[in-house]
Amino acid sequence: LKVRVVRSYPPSSQFKATFQESYQVYKRYQMVIHKDPPDKPTINQVRLVPVSFEDPQFKSSFNQSATLFAKYQMSVHKDTPSDCGENE
Repeated sequence: LKVRVVRSYPPSSQFKATFQESYQVYKRYQMVIHKDPPDKPTINQVRLVPVSFEDPQFKSSFNQSATLFAKYQMSVHKDTPSDCGENE
């Protein structure tokens, strides 16, 4: 697994070039960790928003994203809940 930080908004050329591959990693994660069937999640369920508390989409999805992050960190990396706070 190779991780790279790329600009998703506005979409950079690197983001566009790697979106399908990134989606496949996301889909595999959902199937293994959350036991989603192969037909879920669809590509339309992947949503990227700018990281800014000034952005309404980011603010509206922050709690859900923070919860997902914490579940991932505790499940995959065995972090404690205190290691997975919103500031992380």
